Amino acid sequence: MLILRIIVFALSFLCIVFNINPFLTTGEINIGLITGIAAGILFFVYGLFFKSFNGFVASMWKHTAGKITLTSVAVILVFCLLTGGITFSKIIAKSRPSEHKTEYVIVLGCRVYSDKPGIFLTKRINAAYNYLTESPDSKAILSGGQGEGEDISEAQCMFNTLVEKGIDPARLIKEDKSESTFQNFSKSVELMKQNGLNLEEITVITNDYHEYRASKFAEKCGLKAYSYPAKTPWDGYLPFAMREVYAVIFQIYLTK
Repeated sequence: MLILRIIVFALSFLCIVFNINPFLTTGEINIGLITGIAAGILFFVYGLFFKSFNGFVASMWKHTAGKITLTSVAVILVFCLLTGGITFSKIIAKSRPSEHKTEYVIVLGCRVYSDKPGIFLTKRINAAYNYLTESPDSKAILSGGQGEGEDISEAQCMFNTLVEKGIDPARLIKEDKSESTFQNFSKSVELMKQNGLNLEEITVITNDYHEYRASKFAEKCGLKAYSYPAKTPWDGYLPFAMREVYAVIFQIYLTK
């Protein structure tokens, strides 16, 4: 029992360590971070009241109503863990870069502060620069509109930064009307068709935890999607990947 209790406290510690950093560094709060911190707190409380809680469960199991309640809770938890676990594994798998190179890549926009890229957009821009440097024949579609508090569109911000880094402007195509990940792809496909090109495949440049959901939206727009992710530090990956689990379930699995 002592070993099990130590394991519970260790899980509590790990949940907090792997989820708290985005809040401490940027003040970021999202559903993934909340889920991780809440799990850590629950493990900690369970560890504190280990014997009392186990005794309470044992007493409930002696009664029919208690068995029904506990079984129902267990079934719901197992279903949620399986669904979340399968989704999370797909997110991790898509977080790895593909070796396949495509003629066109799409760089997904993210938060711009005034006219400067935020931390996540900076990572995407750097990844785009690396890809375009490695693949001199490729071109990039820079996709992202202008949101509240942004002096320029996300596409324009990416364009400015990549040109400053030395990328030929002729290799950059701006799509500056999209307001969501799905629109990043749908409006980019529409823009390319207006220019006489039907895209069949694309390399998606976004943050690693975002690659899976982005690829599913790309597929909805008729594109075969390959990954070239911008890496997230280990102490920031989990809360954003967990947020993606919720987003994938609601935006991909439950939306046709």
